[in-house]
Amino acid sequence: MSKRIAIIHSYPSNYLFDVLIKKGYKIVYFGPKSNVVELSKIESAVEIPIHDFEQSLEIIHNYHKKRPIDIILPIYEGATILTAKIAHALSLKGTTVEAAEASRNKYLAYQKWSKQDVPVPKTVPILDEATGWEAIQKYIGLPAVIKLTDSMNSQGVIKVDDHKSYSLALKQLNTLLSRPLHYNSALDRNRIAYGKSKVSFMAQSFCKGVEVGVDLIITKGKTLVTGIYEKAASAGPYFIETMSVSPTSLGKKVEHELAEIATQAVAAIGHKLGVAHVEIRYADDGPKVLEAGLRPGGAYTVMAIEYLMGINTYTALADILSGGELPEPISNGRAALYGGIVYHKSGYIKSVNGLEFLTGLSGLLDVIYLNKVGDYVVTAPEAAQPHFAYYLLQDSSRENVLQSHAYIQEKVKLNIA
Repeated sequence: MSKRIAIIHSYPSNYLFDVLIKKGYKIVYFGPKSNVVELSKIESAVEIPIHDFEQSLEIIHNYHKKRPIDIILPIYEGATILTAKIAHALSLKGTTVEAAEASRNKYLAYQKWSKQDVPVPKTVPILDEATGWEAIQKYIGLPAVIKLTDSMNSQGVIKVDDHKSYSLALKQLNTLLSRPLHYNSALDRNRIAYGKSKVSFMAQSFCKGVEVGVDLIITKGKTLVTGIYEKAASAGPYFIETMSVSPTSLGKKVEHELAEIATQAVAAIGHKLGVAHVEIRYADDGPKVLEAGLRPGGAYTVMAIEYLMGINTYTALADILSGGELPEPISNGRAALYGGIVYHKSGYIKSVNGLEFLTGLSGLLDVIYLNKVGDYVVTAPEAAQPHFAYYLLQDSSRENVLQSHAYIQEKVKLNIA
């Protein structure tokens, strides 16, 4: 009999549904119904107030009584804690609530990591503007990075170089926090995920160096590294992600070191079953762990891993939560890059030039457009989604995919007014 998988998400993809259905799983989706593209593919779509745990738990529990849920997949960062709590309430396998809460609170994660010798940037909480500035000057120095402790998708992360930019950053972050918790818009679809920590803001040293995302699968005391992707260099003040590429420029020895540190970081917050996406800066004085999400990497990470390693993270996650073993990777020895076309300012999209250069490019595996001409769009720091499109590239070498990415960035132009 096919197992029933529950997925809590604000904006799931058809790709997510397709790969699980192909493996024979039944899908029940919980979240905003309007965001499900093709309901005909899945067993059910049940609307829940995803920002309200008690109501969501009641709805999901009632569904479980009628049609028992076998697996609940942690896919969406905004529902990491909710997913863990529901797994616990329904006696399903998954990460612990404690680990999920630590992953969604960067200051709590920092505290756990620093106690267990996981390398982290210099960090201080910001309890108010005056004492926060004093602590930065005394313990961190400039430049520093100001963060919402429980933000996601790089939203709520701002580099500051002086007191003026520090004050502006706190003003911008307070604006994000002041929005209603039930805010439901593409402008700020992450709002349900942040603003719950007792410590709202934190400051960390700005670590110069290469930033990577490390993806892991963990079960039965074993860890499999499925991918290490190097991000585009960013000097701030905002950190919109424009590109991730594998292989990295760091070499196998450093990649092995990063894999070990990512594994250590995940274990230190108590995560023993599931997947993780760990972000690390390989700074001048060594690696520094920035954060760890207990869900698959976002954007095209899952598809890129499947292309390079022959492993689908979604189905592998479902399998290990059913008691299965780690999958066997089969590397094809090629390169993959997923990139984004970023809004340079807020306004209405008047026109888009050069898309033919993107769609006609050799090595393009997939592309998705998030907006269209006529839409009003918002850039950082206000935007949760500051991209016009995402694309996934493959080729025989890192140099080739980087060249194709640069070509896209040069040719595709957005006219925003």
